[in-house]
Amino acid sequence: MDPLSDIFSSMRVKTAKFTAVDATAPWGIASSGDPSIKFILVVRGSGMLRTQEHPDAVALRAGDVFIMFGPEPYEVYDHESSPMVDCFGVDSTRIQNRIEFGGGGATTTFVSGYFEVDSLDAQPLLSVLPKLILLKSEHNRTRSFQSVLELLAAEADAPGLGSDAVVRRLFELLFVHAVRAFADQLSTPKKGWLAAVSDKGLAAAVEAIHGDLKTAWTVEMLARKSGMSRSAFAARFKEVVGQAPLAYLTEWRIFQSARLIESGDEKVAAISRSVGYLSEAAFTKAFRKVMGIAPSEYRKRLSMDLGSRDAMIAKSSLAA
Repeated sequence: MDPLSDIFSSMRVKTAKFTAVDATAPWGIASSGDPSIKFILVVRGSGMLRTQEHPDAVALRAGDVFIMFGPEPYEVYDHESSPMVDCFGVDSTRIQNRIEFGGGGATTTFVSGYFEVDSLDAQPLLSVLPKLILLKSEHNRTRSFQSVLELLAAEADAPGLGSDAVVRRLFELLFVHAVRAFADQLSTPKKGWLAAVSDKGLAAAVEAIHGDLKTAWTVEMLARKSGMSRSAFAARFKEVVGQAPLAYLTEWRIFQSARLIESGDEKVAAISRSVGYLSEAAFTKAFRKVMGIAPSEYRKRLSMDLGSRDAMIAKSSLAA
């Protein structure tokens, strides 16, 4: 199993919202940023995108899509001289799932949406992705990715019965395909597990780890999966991923165990065995090292305020 499949197999989209926007020139939208995952798909027309981290504006045209992770402010507009309207002000003109605003000139139509995922589920993804993924229409896209974009545009244009559920699932697919497309961009630097699965020499070892966390993997065993010597594999893994192979294995074991603790009442001893620890004491030590807290205490704190829980996760090495 590859890491992306591992992550998305139980990712929980908590909220999802989409809007079809018809913006007539001159128009401009400014967002101060919020922690949700946001995307804009340009359906027709054109525009410009500028973010705080990337102040040089990027041209957008029909078929382009960008996804933003985290609270970075951004602006989307038709011309740099166009007046900017705060996104909340624009949203106040919404009629059901459609917004029409601007100066009455040439029209640019785009689908704007956001969704929120559980913080623990999202952490391994957000730790390896940039704040902005821009996927231009001229980049080669799989037929399935293009189908998802077309379905989102169609649903926004004419929402039907069960539309919220449909959009939530389409957002999940959009997320998967966007990460796939980003991983396939050879010119874009990668880090962490995303760099490993993009590296032909390491992909087999990484997939072996994710396919069976119970196995008592050694560096030698993983090196054989990659067809390398032990020393060459260890050096390559550290260079590409940024951590040693067994440290990577430990973090994913603890990540999966935290998911299991959240999802039910299974005993800690059983969870520790399911992720490859024969000793509960060894598991507790590893869990504390990664998460900063013992597994039993982690379970107790699950009922605490969500913000405090998210802060605890953010301090763990999963967020490194």
